[in-house]
Amino acid sequence: MKKKLKSNFIAILKILFFMNFTIANATVVLTLIDEGNGFHDVRFKGGFSNWDVLQGYDDGSNGDEVSGDGIWTITLDQLSGPASYEWGVIETDNGDGTNCDECDGSDGWGTWLLDLIGEPNQVFFIDANGYVTGTTSIVIPYQGGEITKTVLFSVDMTEWLDEENSSGLNIFSVSRGDQMQVRGGFNGWGCEDSSNCIMTRTPGTNIFTLATNITGFPLTEMEYKYYLDLSPSSVEQLENTYGELYDGIGWEDSPRFGGANRNFILGLEDETNLVEIGIEGYYDLPAGGVIPADQDITITFSVDMSAALNQGFNPEEDTVYISIQDRWLTYLQGLEDGFKANAISNGEGSYSVDQSYTGPFPWHMLYTWGFYDASLEAYVQEGGGFAFGRSRARYQHSDINNNCQWNNYIFPLDTWQFEPPLPVEEFDPEAICTTLEIERGISTEKFILKNNFPNPFNPSTTVEYLLTQDTHLELTIFDAQGRVVKHLINEKRYAGKNSIKWNADDNYGQKVSSGIYFFVMKVGEHQKTNKLLYIK
Repeated sequence: MKKKLKSNFIAILKILFFMNFTIANATVVLTLIDEGNGFHDVRFKGGFSNWDVLQGYDDGSNGDEVSGDGIWTITLDQLSGPASYEWGVIETDNGDGTNCDECDGSDGWGTWLLDLIGEPNQVFFIDANGYVTGTTSIVIPYQGGEITKTVLFSVDMTEWLDEENSSGLNIFSVSRGDQMQVRGGFNGWGCEDSSNCIMTRTPGTNIFTLATNITGFPLTEMEYKYYLDLSPSSVEQLENTYGELYDGIGWEDSPRFGGANRNFILGLEDETNLVEIGIEGYYDLPAGGVIPADQDITITFSVDMSAALNQGFNPEEDTVYISIQDRWLTYLQGLEDGFKANAISNGEGSYSVDQSYTGPFPWHMLYTWGFYDASLEAYVQEGGGFAFGRSRARYQHSDINNNCQWNNYIFPLDTWQFEPPLPVEEFDPEAICTTLEIERGISTEKFILKNNFPNPFNPSTTVEYLLTQDTHLELTIFDAQGRVVKHLINEKRYAGKNSIKWNADDNYGQKVSSGIYFFVMKVGEHQKTNKLLYIK
């Protein structure tokens, strides 16, 4: 799932074209210096290997000078120049050099070591004379030893659910056997072990959660994505409606991160050893963020291509295009995977293209600009990789005047930019029209649920809430598996400020075990959920 920003092929072709195809070869030695972490199986990968892993050596052979000194090397012979090569390093978990055919630095076999020091892919250059410049050595300072923490993931599926009274995209169905999953480096970007992958619905809500133990270095940037695993029944239903599903469509591309992997820092050991990730939306789609069914909207995209002249863009011969990166959007609109649309020139280096869509579809737009280089017969596209800003991200805000009516929208002018990160508009769910929120039944005007205190707690915690009118109120505690622990309130309550204490007991008066629990408050069709941690 990571770290290759883009193929170097086009860049190499361009260099060769303008250098009259002068080719130089060079030998490059890459080095990883481990300052006390005890790495035992280091692998190198990059553009020079088409991002396949290559064994590193700390045994006094293959260019390594001293066995066991924590300095790992690899010698790369006959690399062609002029060219640039991105690269990085992983530490695998198997330790004996076996069974690592899938190692890519982000799967269950290993750790992408650049994450430990917060560095992007490294780059070295070979010029036309075979001279090497750039970075060929990486130092990993001591990370303090591995620790284990409980990480709590939460995702809101309101606008994806296909259930009675749902008014969103109607794709995800618990009753048909669909699953919400978290996939990342901590579980090999897969779901072989359901206990650290499959999310559980919190009863009375549209929120799915997973609490799992994750081991790693304290300052490691842990990467993950939410994954929608569709059942055969859902696949059949969707394909009967929209056509054949794209491969891998269940993987989200977060607009908030510009299509990149999500991330969090494991952090230092503390009192709770809990990492609580706030409630996120699959694809960062908030409640109210779906353009309604049968609503037609035309969006105008535009770009200034002046900066692309340095990348070989020729306005007289080349064609500018926009590439839509949101696979659910293109699928629901009946467009092919990887859809591109040509833009027209507005003069003075600017180009624009109109795209018309029919609801339902998400309020966000993930896209990149590119051009077809006629001289090289190749596509040159912005962005790439799995880091922040691999795609541009923009949002529609009801209509251009925020009149609570979805309407045609003109995005501000973009500026061509070859390298990531591409611009990402600030994620602001409050920019969605509040009228739509009320229509979707998620208004919280009838009550306010405050955070419980203390949290974490022992032996008790207090919940405060405010009712704006007399109403029947339900307040229930669930465990992390979605099971009812205790019914605190299920009766009529009067308007005003109120509170209730929970003593960490169940419906039978027995003390519960340490762990994560949920308060779910429900008033009619409206509900809200808070999380808490009980520590003995």
